[in-house]
Amino acid sequence: MATSLDNIRSEIDALDAELRARFLRRAELVANVAAAKADNGETAPLRPLREIQQLRALIAWQKSNAPMLESAGLIAVWREIIGMALAQQGGLTICASPNAMPQARAHFGASLAYEAGAPKLDNLLENPRLVAVMTLDEAIAPPEGVGVFARLPLIGAPAALCYGKLAASDENEAGAVNLVRRAEAKSGERVIFKGQDDALVETDAPGDDPIWGRYLTLEAEA
Repeated sequence: MATSLDNIRSEIDALDAELRARFLRRAELVANVAAAKADNGETAPLRPLREIQQLRALIAWQKSNAPMLESAGLIAVWREIIGMALAQQGGLTICASPNAMPQARAHFGASLAYEAGAPKLDNLLENPRLVAVMTLDEAIAPPEGVGVFARLPLIGAPAALCYGKLAASDENEAGAVNLVRRAEAKSGERVIFKGQDDALVETDAPGDDPIWGRYLTLEAEA
């Protein structure tokens, strides 16, 4: 039994070494992406719809191939990988209210910079490397040019919103939902926060209601 256990541990060690090599190769490719962006004059570091697409693929793989692995753990690992890639490309600063900071850190990971305080959304227009996070009861309408690009957590009861200056290419992704503020939800829509006079609603048909943002969710994959 001891020999068998030693063999298993040796195989795990070999796999860990392979993972390290894969991390290095991924970092090399991220460096190539950063260089290509610089050559093309692309300055927006944030690609939230692409990140969610990657996570959707991960969860689909987990369901079909690795149900013994917890989806929440896989998402956390993948978010750390995304955070390392963002840091490698110049980083982001996450400005979160004190109440939203736990959600912000859980989502964006350990590789990025954080500032605690009341986010000023106008600052996002001037700095594409700045992101704001507020809890739902703190959330306010974004100024023109800024949008809500995610709600947190990605799976589970909504608790916070992420704001940022987004690239135009991310605005019309098929399957993304609109976050609107309206008096009440219509049939089939989801209310994520109910205030005294109105509600924040996820909808495919925003109509004339003020649109706060547009994003993909993991709900269908959860």
